[in-house]
Amino acid sequence: MPVEHPDPLAFKCWLRAEALSAGFALVGFAPCGPFEAEGARLETWFEAGRGALLPYLDPAILADPRSVFPQAHTALVGYFPYARPEAVPGSAPGSLKLSRYLWGPDYHMLLKPRLTRLLEAAQARWPGLEGRVCVDTAPLLERQLAARAGLGWQGKHTLLIAAKEGSWGFLGVLLLSVELPPDEPFTAEHCGTCTACLEACPSGALTPFLLDPTRCLTTYTIETEAEPPAEVVAALATSQWAAGCDACQEACPWNRAPVWGDPALWGGLSPLHTRPASELPRGAAQWRKLTRRTALRRVRDRHWRATLARIEKS
Repeated sequence: MPVEHPDPLAFKCWLRAEALSAGFALVGFAPCGPFEAEGARLETWFEAGRGALLPYLDPAILADPRSVFPQAHTALVGYFPYARPEAVPGSAPGSLKLSRYLWGPDYHMLLKPRLTRLLEAAQARWPGLEGRVCVDTAPLLERQLAARAGLGWQGKHTLLIAAKEGSWGFLGVLLLSVELPPDEPFTAEHCGTCTACLEACPSGALTPFLLDPTRCLTTYTIETEAEPPAEVVAALATSQWAAGCDACQEACPWNRAPVWGDPALWGGLSPLHTRPASELPRGAAQWRKLTRRTALRRVRDRHWRATLARIEKS
């Protein structure tokens, strides 16, 4: 007896409703074909040496979602807001600045289980369905997929801007082995003549729609322990960003009234957000305790100490 599957459109509507109920503010669907227009752009980006500090990236893999999951036909892309209006880096007297996404629990631990449960529920409805959950760690052009799924556009700061919902959000992707009706892609950008994000970048890492990771503060405070160039060291000292950097997003007009994250998830201050720099932990045991189950745990204590030392040069 042949296996019966749901109507694709009805199944898509059900998936969207389930993803929204799991906390995603926006959900879109995109086909998983190669990013033809991105191939040449990626090659140029890598040839210019901008990927030197990110050796795990491969342009050939990035340009095709099926390199991650060969069976993929459809990508469910969800936008999960995390910032809160009262959580402002550096607002406590004498404190350093940590990116807003580091203020709550590790987002991988939140989003991956939610998408995994969604996949399991989908497989119960669609026999034989295969899928893969991707949250930030797979070599996938998530922002381009999000634009293809109609969630927004890549701004001049290269982050996804979900229109009035802003850019303070994580992207979660569920790659599926079935063809579902795609949503209308977002093909236009709405940054116009605005250059606020470019002007706000402390180290000059941004040009329109292009980021140079070798000049970005986040690269040196999160991604690598390599010695930063002098202009980055100077920017760390003057800007006081100790982990990540939100300067471009803080300046973006689309973030004036964004969709805010759930305070039950992203609440709770850590001493990392409230203590003066001179009182922040310097030992490995203290660091492990304060960063337990947070996205900052991937940063080693010696890396943290090196960043503090550079900031204190001011």
